[in-house]
Amino acid sequence: MKGRQKHVNYLDPVLLSRLDNMELVARCAVEGFFSGLHPSPFHGFSVEYSDHRAYQYGDELKYLDWKMYGRSDKLYIKQFQQETNVNVYMLLDSSKSMSFADEGCVSKLDYGSYLTAAMCYMMLKQNDSVSLTLFDENIRQWIPPRSRSTHLHQILKVLNANKPQGRTNLASVLHDLAERTNRRGVVVLISDLLDDVEDIKSGLAHLKYLKHDVVVFHTLDRQEINLDYEDQIQFEDLESGEIARVFPKSIQKTYRENVQRYLDEVQAVTGVNEIGYVLLNTSESLSKALLAYLNLRNKMR
Repeated sequence: MKGRQKHVNYLDPVLLSRLDNMELVARCAVEGFFSGLHPSPFHGFSVEYSDHRAYQYGDELKYLDWKMYGRSDKLYIKQFQQETNVNVYMLLDSSKSMSFADEGCVSKLDYGSYLTAAMCYMMLKQNDSVSLTLFDENIRQWIPPRSRSTHLHQILKVLNANKPQGRTNLASVLHDLAERTNRRGVVVLISDLLDDVEDIKSGLAHLKYLKHDVVVFHTLDRQEINLDYEDQIQFEDLESGEIARVFPKSIQKTYRENVQRYLDEVQAVTGVNEIGYVLLNTSESLSKALLAYLNLRNKMR
């Protein structure tokens, strides 16, 4: 049990925040995830190979045989005859609302940054081409997709320097991204989705029209979902500056009902468009997101 606990800690966002090094965050999260991987329903990526052997810690992740894992619950390394390269477009919401953090938790932007770093590390190890987009109401920074190992350094440098600013305008951003993508791929959106649902629907539909596979990681703080504060509290809209003082207990029931209604609307939008959807809160291990991504990728193939 001690070994498994050590693995879980490497995926704890609060622990990752103490590393203060995005490259170390990415490596620890991914290696921790794979070293503690438990049986799951996905069989992995489809490639041809000529031989295989038992996986050893430190082996290149791109050589893992997921089909063998699905049959035996054991990890094997395979030798490739050919590899399939996929363009993965990572989009990280960097608007001011993403700076929110409950006491003892990392901010939504930090959580999203750690997840982005880990996924880029994992995808590049698998020889996928990775792109990074940082946005608020517009695309703030765009790094075109590349598969070189040195590409990770550029992505992590940009993530390290990223700061929350501006409002959210998902429709504008997603339409802009759609115009920039000249090759079909996988679009991964990490956002709190604090925007009009119809605007979100419009942008996602454009990406699906271009035949992209789309995965949405809906990233929220636990208090945004539950509103578990005890005493009177002052709220400030991080994007508009509007302030409200309330007794949370007096509005908790109505608040939760409204949040659930909003979540249902978002899930309906993604469901109609056959978009992968995962609700995350920033107190959760990154393993939930990484495993969900691999499962969704397997279903898309």
